[in-house]
Order: sequence, then C-alpha cells, then structure tokens
Amino acid sequence: MATIAQGLDITNRKLADEEKSRLQTQLAHSQTLDSLGLLAGGVAHDMNNVLGAILGMATANLEAHPEGSPTYLAFEIIIKAAERGGKMVKSLLNFARQDPVEVSELDMNAILLEEVRILERTTLSKVLLKMDMASELRRIRGDASALSHAFMNLCINSVDAMSEKGTLTLRTRNVDNNWIEVVVEDTGVGMPKDILEKAMVPFFTTKGVGKGTGLGLSMVYSAVKAHNGQLDIQSEPGKGTQVRLRFPASDTILQTAESPATPPPKPSIMALKVLVVDDDELIRYTIQSMLKSMGHRVTLATSGEDALEKLEAGFQPDLIFLDMNMPGLGGAGTLPRLRALCPTLPVLLATGRVDQATLNLVAAHPYVTLMSKPFTMKELQKHLGH
Repeated sequence: MATIAQGLDITNRKLADEEKSRLQTQLAHSQTLDSLGLLAGGVAHDMNNVLGAILGMATANLEAHPEGSPTYLAFEIIIKAAERGGKMVKSLLNFARQDPVEVSELDMNAILLEEVRILERTTLSKVLLKMDMASELRRIRGDASALSHAFMNLCINSVDAMSEKGTLTLRTRNVDNNWIEVVVEDTGVGMPKDILEKAMVPFFTTKGVGKGTGLGLSMVYSAVKAHNGQLDIQSEPGKGTQVRLRFPASDTILQTAESPATPPPKPSIMALKVLVVDDDELIRYTIQSMLKSMGHRVTLATSGEDALEKLEAGFQPDLIFLDMNMPGLGGAGTLPRLRALCPTLPVLLATGRVDQATLNLVAAHPYVTLMSKPFTMKELQKHLGH
C-alpha cells in the first residue's frame, strides 16, 4: 500500500504574520503616545497655574523668616515640591515630544545627589540608601529636567517595592570611555517575567487605584531613548530589581569644585506700573502679591480683550505680564494688537509649554521676554531687572 505525503512550507506566512503583529503593536503604541500628547498639552496649563501659585507665594514669604527656622525650612520644602511638580509636568510634555528640550553638559552625579537630597526626608527615609559614585565620571549632553524626573521615578518605584528594611543602591561609572552607566538597584519584591515584559508600556501598572499612573517606567524609557541611551531591567520575584542605564559620554571630565552661589537680587530702584493679564484668578492674585511685595503697582486684567480695552481707554503701564494660554484671543492673539497700540512696551509672555509657535511669536515681536511657568519670586525679580 503506497503512502503519499504532502508538505507545505509556511515559513514566509509565519514571518509575515509576525511582522504584521509587530507593526500593529507599534501603531497602537504610537496612538497611545499621540493621545498622551493631547492630554499633556491640556493638563500642563492648569497644572502650572496651580504650581505657580504655590511656588510664587512660598518664595515671596520665604525671606520673611530667619534662615534655618522651622517656618523657613517648611517653605523650602514647599518650594522644592512645587518645583518638582513643575518638572513632572515638563517631563510629561517631553515624553509626548520624544526629544530633549534643553540640552547642556550634565554632571550625572550631581543630578542623582540632588534627587537624593529632595527625596531623603520623605521617600528615601523608609529604606537604607547606598551610593557608589564614580569620582571622575564623564559628563553627558542632555536635558537635566527630563533625566532628574526619570531618576526620581526609578527611586520611588524601588522604594515602593521594598519593606522598611530594604536597600536602595545608586551607582555610577565610566564604561570604555564612550559611555557612562547609572545603576538603580533595590532589594524589593521583584517582578515575574510577564510583568517585566509590560513594565515600560504606557499606563500599565500593578499598583492599586489612585496609587500609580503607569507612566513612570515608560517616561524613564522615553527619556533614555531621547538621549540616545540604553536601558536594561533585570528582575526576579524575591530577588529585587536592577535598572541599568547607559548614556553616550562627552569628552569632559566633571569638575568637583562647586560653582559660586548666585548673588541675591538687588532691591528695585523704581516702582513700576504692571498690568497682569491672566484668566486664572489664582495666578492673578499670586503675581499681584509678589509684585506688590517688590514695591510695584499692579492692575489686573482677566483676558486679552480686557487688557486691550484698558490700553485703548488710556491706561499706560510700564510693563505687561501676559499669559499665553487664555480663552478668546489668548496671548498669541493679544500680543500683535498690544504691540500695535504700544510699540515699545515691555511684555513678559508667560507659558507652561514652550513650543515652536511660541518661540516664533516672541521672535516676531520686539520687547517681548518669554517666561516659563511655574516661576519663583527671584526669577520674576530677575526678569524685572532687579
């Protein structure tokens, strides 16, 4: 009895199916990032207004108390928290854009030490911290804010994964003169393989409702990739987690000497008439309080239209504080009309999101200075020429 066997090579079909699946995954990831970008843009303005009010009032009241006093230290913590919140909003925007915004030579040891200093009284107080920092670590080029927030996320994740007897280790070193490496290692519960594979997917989280957004590790991954770096996570249940990050090194070895302290701003020489234009009541009255404490006279406007009506009616300020994102004309619509009425009047254009359209607007109109939200009282003083 004869047996006939037939075979069909389905290798190409399997490869095609795998490629199709890969492309579908990439598309879904891209659509998630696009949605996140829209969310970030909408949230940034309102969040920066809230943080701006906190930061403004805290910095305005800080110097009214003796340095080292409990109230002074409390205001310092509030200021750091508000600044950290501002960086978090900025990091969300950076994540959506997928590229670093402010590139400079960075001392990675200093960035890590600053994160530790900020977190040591709260998050890091729960565990034992060990640091092994290379003494001649090479600099990298990158965005300090994005990387600071990435390391903050890693530290918080590590602490959340440990009991109070856990150990968090931060380590830096040079690798072959072409790279530097940063390691964040914990003795926490670790992750099984199926969780580890999803750890950097946006919005994925194993934390309970209200305890995590699922954006932490995906932000870290985005920040590393934006800096042409590499990221590797190793984790096993019961054996903790190690996150290894590598970044291209520059040719500069970091200097250990501290830079001189910034001199305090000089007192105002002349009281200014300032027109504050912002739709958010919280921001209007915060800036009013800051400016009055500097000795300036303040008039408030709730919109671009309101400000233009005041100018057309004959009001002559020395300076205008103009919010970029408002209903109606907004900053972009108000500025050209304002400039037509007052060609040389100085304008501080404030925004929580600096994009190319905003930069083009500033470049197209003279006597305009861009100011990022949130800002401290000293930053406002600097812009006013104190």
